Amino acid sequence: MKKILMFLAGVALAALLVAGTLAAVALRALTPQAGEWRTTFSLWRWQHEASVPTLLRWGTHPLLLPRLHGHRLATSAGTWLLQAQGESTLDARCAPCRVQLDALGPQPVVVEQARLTLHVRGADRYDGMLQLGAGAAPVSLPWRAELKAEGLKLHVELAPTPLQPLLALFGDALPEMKRARVEGRFSLVADATLSEQGLMFQRLVPRLADVSVDGLGTEALADADPGASCRPQPAGGRVEGWIQNAVIAAEDQRFFEHPGYEIDAWVAVWKRNQTEPQALQGASTITQQLAKLVYTGDERDAMRKLREWLYAVEMERTLGKGRILQLYLAMLPWGDGICGAEAAARHHLGKPANQLKPREAAWLASLLINPDLQLRRWALEEEPARERAAWVLKGIKRLPRERREAELDALVSWRPPIGRRLPR
Repeated sequence: MKKILMFLAGVALAALLVAGTLAAVALRALTPQAGEWRTTFSLWRWQHEASVPTLLRWGTHPLLLPRLHGHRLATSAGTWLLQAQGESTLDARCAPCRVQLDALGPQPVVVEQARLTLHVRGADRYDGMLQLGAGAAPVSLPWRAELKAEGLKLHVELAPTPLQPLLALFGDALPEMKRARVEGRFSLVADATLSEQGLMFQRLVPRLADVSVDGLGTEALADADPGASCRPQPAGGRVEGWIQNAVIAAEDQRFFEHPGYEIDAWVAVWKRNQTEPQALQGASTITQQLAKLVYTGDERDAMRKLREWLYAVEMERTLGKGRILQLYLAMLPWGDGICGAEAAARHHLGKPANQLKPREAAWLASLLINPDLQLRRWALEEEPARERAAWVLKGIKRLPRERREAELDALVSWRPPIGRRLPR
């Protein structure tokens, strides 16, 4: 009996040694190389860094992939149910699923259901399909990927797809879709890298075609009193003079050329916002900013941007450029609690808006980026504020070159009589 116990103890010790050796070998194999995509996991009481490419290669190996069947994987996007289909295909489903990208703002975008299919196509190469939405006709995005040391290089393409089902993916987060009728198609080509930094896009080519929106009721603004939200307001109707051109130069230089939005500007801002802390800054047209003032508020997230876009597309049709500009000029906040171009001209410069000189109009429009901050700059540090006013002045169209140069020369020594009021 004693010999049997000694034999069993020896076998157990040998098994422990083998297990320990295998664990050490595995940990060594998982140790990331310099510059390699890495993650951290807990092993008993120890924290250990692991190579993500190695983990992916192991997980998609023909011997291990079938053993993932039935497991659940908890991620920041949601919990995915894994289903293996043979030795080289993995199906993962998440419901609901959340997408959190810095460039989309602080709030995650939620979709009712997502399904990801992955096919192993050889050494470090994969492809598959991402399907978004429940029901019989989800939105399908084919993808392919190549695994590199620094991350997973992704290529995604979305064929021209009707906008209505695409926007319906966002459910209650996009309440306008309960009454809006949206026509048009959207397509996308994108190259991105999934790595320690998250999902970063190197190439993003979205396209919109034949877009129209109806049913949001923006035609009511055609006869609305824009000053009602800005009381008290001085008497007067249409805003005329250089202030119109100055605001366009400051806020939306292609105002008369675009359909209410500029998709290329969105892409540029998206790429910049991937690495900057404040998301979704910039790229709003005057029409979109009017939509924000009237309908959506200024919460900085992707859903507000989509809502703005819906209203902007419809307003371009129901109101036209002239009415949009007049509404915008009448409702803009201009610092010191002042609202509207006419009130701002009288409060800040002591004269009606239609009597402003180009440099005065440029100065007033230069405040719009952040009116109260810009007013403080003029009080404490004039030069940066003066440079912005000069930039606006240079952008004013229909200003003859000789007069522009004279106005720029005068701006060098000109100081606004901030806070002066004209009796109503």
